[in-house]
Amino acid sequence: MPVPDIVDSEPSYVVAEVVDSRWYGNLKSKFAHGLVQYLVAWDRYGPEENSWEPLKMLEGTAMQALVNFHDRYPSKPRDHRVIEVPMRGKKRRRQDLWTDLEKRVVV
Repeated sequence: MPVPDIVDSEPSYVVAEVVDSRWYGNLKSKFAHGLVQYLVAWDRYGPEENSWEPLKMLEGTAMQALVNFHDRYPSKPRDHRVIEVPMRGKKRRRQDLWTDLEKRVVV
């Protein structure tokens, strides 16, 4: 098993790609507040080490992986704080979408 890099005295793992997304939380409650988790494949780790992570754990470090995932699977659950669904009928360049995403990240 690879050893993680140490950044600011904390282990740091590199996202290879985002594999899937799902809703989680209490979706049947009176005030449902479903959130999105992303299934992450980690660099230098096998598929048995993939893990479900909330957006908070991926902010700033895996934005390109999230964009790539939602480009490939636009109907999968997406976190509204990061990725805006492009308007139908309008073509947008990938660079324009990336610039918009950088402005929309909620910290």
